[in-house]
Amino acid sequence: MAGHPLKKRKKPSELKKELYTQVKKERKAEQKEYAAFCERLTEAMSLSEDVGGEMLVYLAGRHCMTVRNFLSVTEYTADKIRLKNKKYELYVEGECLRMEYFLPEELRIIGNIKTVSYHATKG
Repeated sequence: MAGHPLKKRKKPSELKKELYTQVKKERKAEQKEYAAFCERLTEAMSLSEDVGGEMLVYLAGRHCMTVRNFLSVTEYTADKIRLKNKKYELYVEGECLRMEYFLPEELRIIGNIKTVSYHATKG
C-alpha cells in the first residue's frame, strides 16, 4: 500500500480564513457585475439624454438610493450628503449614511434615509 501519501488536514482556522476570502472575492465580483449591469441598462435606455441634465434619483425603500447625472459631491457626513449639478443641489439627510459605491456617473447611498430635498444653486 505504498504510494498513497496521507493528505494533511487543514486546521479549522485555516478553513475559515479560506472560506472568508472566497466569500469576499465573490461579493466583490457581484458588486462589479451589478454596477456594470446598471450602467449597461441605463445606456440601453438612454435615460441620461432624455432628462435634459436633471439628476436621476432612484429610491429603494428608506435605506438605498442611486443617483446619476451629478457633477460633484459637496458634503459627505454620516448625517448629510449633498450632490450638485448645474441647476441645484440634492440634499440627502439621515443616519449612518455612506456611499456604497461611487462611479463617475453614478453613486449609491445606503443608510437610514430620512429626507431628500432639492435646493437652488447659488450664483
